[in-house]
Amino acid sequence: MNTKLSLNKAQLQLIAVIAMVTDHLAWAFVDFWSPLGQIMHIIGRLTIPIMCFFIAEGYKNTSDRRKYFERLAAFAVVSIIPFYLFFHEEYGYRQNMIFDHTLSLLILIVLERRTLKKWQKAVLVTLLFAVSILIGGWPVTPALFTLAFYYGRTFKEKAKWFIIINVVTFFAVSAMAFARDSVYFAMVNWTWYDRAYLLGFMLALPVLYLYNGERGKAIFGRRFLYGFYPAHFLILAFIKYMTAGDADLYTVYLWFHIICLLIVFAMLIGVLKARAGRMQLAVVMFLIFEGVYILGFVAQLLSSDVETLYMLAAVQYFGELFMLIAFLVVASECGRIRIPLFIYIAHTLAAFALIYTILISPQNGFFYSDIIVTYLEGHIKPEYIHETGYTLSVVFIGVVVAEIFFIMVNSLINGTKIEKRRMEMLFATLMYIWIPYAITLTGITRGYEIPGLGVVCAAMILTVCFYRYGALDLVSAASVNALEKAEEGVLIIDDRLVVTFSNSLAETIVGRKGLISANAKKYPAIKKILARELTEIERDGRVYEVRVDEIKHTSYIQGYTIWFIDATKHKEQLDESEFKANHDALTGIYNRRHFEELVDREIENGNLGALVISDMDNFKAVNDTFGHNRGDKVLTDYADILKAFPEDILFPCRIGGDEFMFYIKNMTDPSEVSKLVEDVMERFRHKFRKDEIMCTLSIGIVINEDPGNLKDFKTLYREADKKLYTAKEKGKNTYIL
Repeated sequence: MNTKLSLNKAQLQLIAVIAMVTDHLAWAFVDFWSPLGQIMHIIGRLTIPIMCFFIAEGYKNTSDRRKYFERLAAFAVVSIIPFYLFFHEEYGYRQNMIFDHTLSLLILIVLERRTLKKWQKAVLVTLLFAVSILIGGWPVTPALFTLAFYYGRTFKEKAKWFIIINVVTFFAVSAMAFARDSVYFAMVNWTWYDRAYLLGFMLALPVLYLYNGERGKAIFGRRFLYGFYPAHFLILAFIKYMTAGDADLYTVYLWFHIICLLIVFAMLIGVLKARAGRMQLAVVMFLIFEGVYILGFVAQLLSSDVETLYMLAAVQYFGELFMLIAFLVVASECGRIRIPLFIYIAHTLAAFALIYTILISPQNGFFYSDIIVTYLEGHIKPEYIHETGYTLSVVFIGVVVAEIFFIMVNSLINGTKIEKRRMEMLFATLMYIWIPYAITLTGITRGYEIPGLGVVCAAMILTVCFYRYGALDLVSAASVNALEKAEEGVLIIDDRLVVTFSNSLAETIVGRKGLISANAKKYPAIKKILARELTEIERDGRVYEVRVDEIKHTSYIQGYTIWFIDATKHKEQLDESEFKANHDALTGIYNRRHFEELVDREIENGNLGALVISDMDNFKAVNDTFGHNRGDKVLTDYADILKAFPEDILFPCRIGGDEFMFYIKNMTDPSEVSKLVEDVMERFRHKFRKDEIMCTLSIGIVINEDPGNLKDFKTLYREADKKLYTAKEKGKNTYIL
């Protein structure tokens, strides 16, 4: 039994998470200069090297480096506000650790890009290092660690460069400490010996040495670390604030809506990454406008200027009205009920008109006659005096909600099982949007409006509906899995002719990589396939039959599925069957039936030529003396002689037994025909020059030389056969023309 201690990727990532939380707990609640604080910070140094190691490993092993970079960059953006809320006193404008790792990955991408010249790489890498120095949380060091782990060929070599970088970092930071915080990135008045905790990076080496190269089973999911990073900052910042002794209900209320905004943003990124088609776009629209709505509401809580409040009210209404229009799009997609375009245009124009009336209300008082700045528990709370424009906005909202309810009721009555489940979830979504307003009216919230609660719950339900019952429901996900592994090439194109799915075989056949989200009209092959002009494609020696199926729901075409079916074996079998049907089994040249068709085709096309019939002299003696195997060899030898001539000169056939024919194309001069026939006879005679029995040919020839009166095959055959008989009577090894 192997008892050697080892760690897999999941275990190393868990160690990194624990070390990171330990470090940040120390920053939040423990004196930096205390022994406990130093120990916790030293433990925290484990995180960065482990993450750098897996950035390098991820770049080597990922199947899609572009998606890998996009994913990392997205988490870096998501982490900006949580990082600032927790660290702003110490780091100011500098960015988070995932931003540092995104820069490291970008540097690797530049260095490994073959299309870039050396000077271009040098310029780009210098610029990226400059960005790291200017705004990186840990300037330069994470990028250097990543490069050491990527380019080191052995663990010993990786460790050597890692140690060198660590020591240089320690002395460089110690030297900069003399310049205090005017130069160094942290706003802490450290002395040079406080840098000793940076050597805690070294602790990562023995941990990484135990890495066994296995992925392991992730306890919380493969990307837990990236999602946990911003989330734990929010939690720690909240705890830090609440335990500071100066928190009040209003501040908690404000924080709650900021967190709601971040949750909506996180869901937006998740849905965007799904790339699932029209329903996905509708949900994305809903989440974007929902985010605008919350943003406008939060900004109002922080503003006291009346003119600014008018503008922020317009922002909030922009989010609210277009959120409802987006919800109408979601409902129509879920219920598969097409809403006429003019209705969307009318709603959009009406929404912009209402927003415009808010902006001009300070002059005419159409939407709000006034905004009064009041105070609730010492904090600003604007009171809006509603007028005609507000009433019209309520009517507009009522109309859109009525349309949504119509779609819901229709789908609940007439829809499929999955459409009914979608509508149940959409109904819950709609209710959650308005429930917070009902709660506020009861007085339970002490005058605080809580729209964030409703819109976030609505966003969560809608996102779950999208994943479970939309384009990514379990059946669809299983289908995609099966299609990716299928032996057929598959392309799925929506009704806008955008490719929504393509497996690797389809991309190979079409000759284009990365087809998903591409416009099918840009690819001539796909365009011809959809027009039914291309039904067969040859690629890499294989033949694929192309089939197009319409994706329909009732009479509504939602898209197309293009199948590329490997017909190579079937075509080979057909070709083989066709060959057998048209060729003589022993000699491989044409049989009489097919030969007759070819000659008739030549005659129908008005082509002149000569028909030659031959019979072997002494063939029976060959069979009787040497056996049938030798006789078969005589037949195949003669066939090989005839096949040696290009088919644009002559094409041959075996009538049966030792009788053969061939047709000489586009040749009517008797001397030329005689010369060619004599060449054939001489080649055949040469085959038997050493044999005891000389096998020769007797031949009859008919030339089809009158363009105005071409003889058909039967006539040619009858006349040539008579001449063959005459040649036989004259003593063999001769021809009659």
